[in-house]
Amino acid sequence: MKQAQILAVSHISMGVIKAVEAAGDLGAPGGVLYAAMQSHGAKLKQFQSIMDMLTSPGYLMLEVDCYHTTPCTAQMKARLALVIATVER
Repeated sequence: MKQAQILAVSHISMGVIKAVEAAGDLGAPGGVLYAAMQSHGAKLKQFQSIMDMLTSPGYLMLEVDCYHTTPCTAQMKARLALVIATVER
């Protein structure tokens, strides 16, 4: 991946995590997250890839079409912040 791609995926992932955190205990509906990404040009396959990248290792959890944080969410958020800061230098 090129640096611009790494930065874009990191920013998108951070935005998704922040949206899920803001949703609280009810979780963030997948359709709403997809609509937000779609409005910026994301295709369904891109959305699914990003969400799989966040759910497969356990950074987020999908339950009844709503995404929720996990005990690992803060760890991923910290990693993303470090990547963003490093690449943006």
